[in-house]
Amino acid sequence: MKKNWTKIAIVLGPLIVIASVFWEFARMQPDYKFLIEPWSMRGTEMIHGDVFLTVGVLLLVAGIATAWEQATKPLWSSLIVLYIVLATVGVAVVYADKDISFTFNPVWSGILSLLLGSGVALSLRSLFGGRLRIFKRGLPVFAVAFLALYGLFAASVMNTTVTMTTWVLLAIVMVALAAMTLTIRPVDMAANRMLVLGTVAVWATITASAGAMRSTLLTTQLDINGISAQYKDTQAAGGWWVAGLGVTIAFVGAVGLWAKRRDFVAAIARAKKQRAAADKSAQEIEDAMKTYEAEVAARETTST
Repeated sequence: MKKNWTKIAIVLGPLIVIASVFWEFARMQPDYKFLIEPWSMRGTEMIHGDVFLTVGVLLLVAGIATAWEQATKPLWSSLIVLYIVLATVGVAVVYADKDISFTFNPVWSGILSLLLGSGVALSLRSLFGGRLRIFKRGLPVFAVAFLALYGLFAASVMNTTVTMTTWVLLAIVMVALAAMTLTIRPVDMAANRMLVLGTVAVWATITASAGAMRSTLLTTQLDINGISAQYKDTQAAGGWWVAGLGVTIAFVGAVGLWAKRRDFVAAIARAKKQRAAADKSAQEIEDAMKTYEAEVAARETTST
């Protein structure tokens, strides 16, 4: 059991997220005196339960696929990355189809430049670091990429308000993350990297839903009674905490599996290099023996 604890955590975490749907998601404060219905709502009674159920199932499938031993093969690893991207965007299309607006002020431009610059630096070091000395050190490359991107934002879209659908923005982010995970070597670990990022995305979704759950409770009260309690008199209930616990367990399992596989893949890479060096040495010895035997035969022929 100790040996497979990471795989157990990867499966157990999403199952806990799924089970949280049957718990209370939002409720009134225990000391609230005003009688109003409903007093609390379970995940099965609100849209947030559908979201939790969906992301739990998708995360479970991603975890099982990544825990599969064949997931370290480049082809399967790439397919799992593609699945996580499509699953994330699909959830956003169904449940988050609203438009969002944000302004490219210096702070947002700096954050985007930081993220994109990090991805560019990591990708270039992974792709060309072994052949070109300029890309071996990631910090100088990151500094150049960050300044170039920030300068581009400052010259083109600074203080410009951009409006787009939530799923479009999420698709751009996920495609960028997928490209980064696939370009960082070894590609065998791409699925593990993407699973870690996927659990972080699910954690962010669950964490950000607390306020929306409380608002849903108030909206339901208003629809039923014509009046509702105040927002300050509501709270996120046990189901929200249970779901957070589940995704935390999944995250720990994903990181643990990534660490184990990283060491395993590194050991295999070292073994392959040592085997290649041994084969090369054996070939050189064999060539040297053939050359020596040819020289001996030539001398014998000359002496006779």
